[in-house]
Amino acid sequence: MIDIKNLDHFVLTVKDLNKTVEFYTKALGMQKEVFKGSRIALKFGNSKINLHELGKEFEPKAFNVKEGSADLCFIIDTSLEEAKKHLSSLNIELEQDIIKRTGALGEIESIYLRDPDKNLIELSNYIKV
Repeated sequence: MIDIKNLDHFVLTVKDLNKTVEFYTKALGMQKEVFKGSRIALKFGNSKINLHELGKEFEPKAFNVKEGSADLCFIIDTSLEEAKKHLSSLNIELEQDIIKRTGALGEIESIYLRDPDKNLIELSNYIKV
């Protein structure tokens, strides 16, 4: 049996590296990291997103590479109301306003938005009981 500890990183395939970096750093507060000379990642908490440019992916890669096919949920320390204000100040529209969902550790409240490649981004807070 394999005992998984946590997710270290995942890969997003994107059309425009600069637009993606700008969105995730300005809208979501992630930090840009350049590694191995020219590879780009977005760091947050103890994890990161490695970015692959569509048509210039690194090997090995996903079988069916396509931009806009991810559906990601991030637990945030910021309240959803504050997150909504911040996103609004950047003219980023919500896909869906606050709604209850279920996260890995219990009930969450979430808002949804799209990144530049139309990936679905869910920002969530755990509901304190």
